[in-house]
Amino acid sequence: MKYYPVNLNIAGKKVLVVGGGSIASRKVERLNERGADITVIAPEISEEIKKLADKSAIKIIERGYETGDEEGAFAVFCAVSAGEENSRMEKKLYERCVKKNILINVADKPDFCTFTLPALVSRGEFDIAIFTSGHSPRLARKIREDLEKVYGEEYDTYVKILGFIRKEIKLKKYPQSKNQELFEELINSDLFELIKDKRFSEASLFISNFIKRA
Repeated sequence: MKYYPVNLNIAGKKVLVVGGGSIASRKVERLNERGADITVIAPEISEEIKKLADKSAIKIIERGYETGDEEGAFAVFCAVSAGEENSRMEKKLYERCVKKNILINVADKPDFCTFTLPALVSRGEFDIAIFTSGHSPRLARKIREDLEKVYGEEYDTYVKILGFIRKEIKLKKYPQSKNQELFEELINSDLFELIKDKRFSEASLFISNFIKRA
């Protein structure tokens, strides 16, 4: 199956995570970074999740999933250990979520997913997502590891600055063709190199001059 890639605004949305191990911990961490309203249900909860809960408004319920726990959720993430009982639970949870139009992702079970998660290179406001339509998560992971060596933390700063400049130019009410010309010039300028080399005073001067000249 070929999936349609999207970015979801999950801030403030109710999200249920079923499972409390290492895989669930990574999902909770990423969801928390993006402002989701998280509830974690599992008989055993990892220390990583408990530490996150101490720092934020994550709700923890230390028991197994029960029918109806998904009520009111925008999305459900299920990451539990292998086993016949858990497999039955995953199938039941998937069917209930589909019936209620709740998004669901069951780790390593593409047949029980209405959406899949990419391997992600995350640099603040800058993300690169790698999808293989579930065919090879290992390849997606390798590509992610390769890209992480190329795209460093400076891209977060760079993207935020580009966003600021874009807003300033949009305020000038130029025709779209003029905007595109300016954005193309900006992307092909030396701004990124200034940021990468931490020459912030020169970058600030460049930004000021570019906006004035535009």
